[in-house]
Amino acid sequence: MVAHLRRGEAYRADRRVDEAVRDLLDAARLAPDSTAPALSLGDLYDGERDWPRAANWYGQAASRLETPALLYRLALAQYRSGAAAAAIDPLERIVARDDTAGGAYYLLGLAYRDTRRPEEALKALERAVRIAPSLLPAREELADLYRTQGRAVDEMAQLQALAVLDARPARTVAIAMAETRMGQLDASVATLSEVARGDPADAAVALALSRVFLTRAERTLDRPSAIRALAILSNAPTEGSTSERIALLGRAQYLAGDWSRAERTLTDAVRTAPVDIEAFGFLADAAERLGHDVDARDALANLDALQGDTASAATRASRARRMGAISLRLGEAAAAARSFVQATDLGIVDAPTLALLAQARWQAGDRSGARAALARAVTADGHNPDVARVARLVK
Repeated sequence: MVAHLRRGEAYRADRRVDEAVRDLLDAARLAPDSTAPALSLGDLYDGERDWPRAANWYGQAASRLETPALLYRLALAQYRSGAAAAAIDPLERIVARDDTAGGAYYLLGLAYRDTRRPEEALKALERAVRIAPSLLPAREELADLYRTQGRAVDEMAQLQALAVLDARPARTVAIAMAETRMGQLDASVATLSEVARGDPADAAVALALSRVFLTRAERTLDRPSAIRALAILSNAPTEGSTSERIALLGRAQYLAGDWSRAERTLTDAVRTAPVDIEAFGFLADAAERLGHDVDARDALANLDALQGDTASAATRASRARRMGAISLRLGEAAAAARSFVQATDLGIVDAPTLALLAQARWQAGDRSGARAALARAVTADGHNPDVARVARLVK
């Protein structure tokens, strides 16, 4: 066994993978109770980025010799192979033995996050940054989780800590974007202006600054802010323009009132790879404003497919209702009914939506379904004008 093991390791060092695997498998066969061949095979496959095979051999080694270092290699290979749920058990065994294992807590936080256990993910990541305050990836993930939970103050604390530990302009831009989400637009402009003074040609800063002005234009219908964003984006270098920059330019044109040009620009944005997902939402707004309902619905459908369940239920419900209304205008009642059902399933059960569902079902020939939806609409608000209108249609 030892001879096969040593020769296998020599082959591996010489990048002769097939010969190495052959000898290491022979070593494992000759000494089935030894951890060394399994560990070497795990390391070999790990080096080849073949994470499932690496996890298999690390698991065999860990079944005979359970050390924190081996458990971590097993968990990391499992996580990298896409088996986040499987990685949780070895990581929990590590932290049960050693409550100061910052790296294990960080990986455990990722595994909890990916298996939809956000509260446990938060606790693990918070423990990781307490143990290892300079562990930047843990702070980044923690800030993202705080943002998804609407904990703006906690998110800002992590972003500021990251900026102290890492002085790159991108960290300050992240702080400015958090200020924007909190509605502190003047503070965000000041933060970005300070960064821009250090490097006026920084494209990321220009994009972030345009986002701040676009946010102000959207929230307050302030056309001068849209025009200012348009000026920033128009003066940015055009060589190698990204989908994000083109999408923001189109959004600025839309908010400035140039809808036709916005639609053309946003069509370019969704055709530029890699596509910035929000471009589809911007394109839907411009197309619908111009009465191009088919294009608007297609853009919304693409946005929904790309975002999947990463978008909140409320966001998906609102989008489905909008797609239903567009389908009704297009005379596609069956498609409208499907969209309205999706909207109600995701939580929009107000009287107008239920009335539209009843109308769509009636026009699609589903008489009993239309009456059932109308009955729900009447229960929700029998005096609603939309309910009264649809009640005259549904006999």
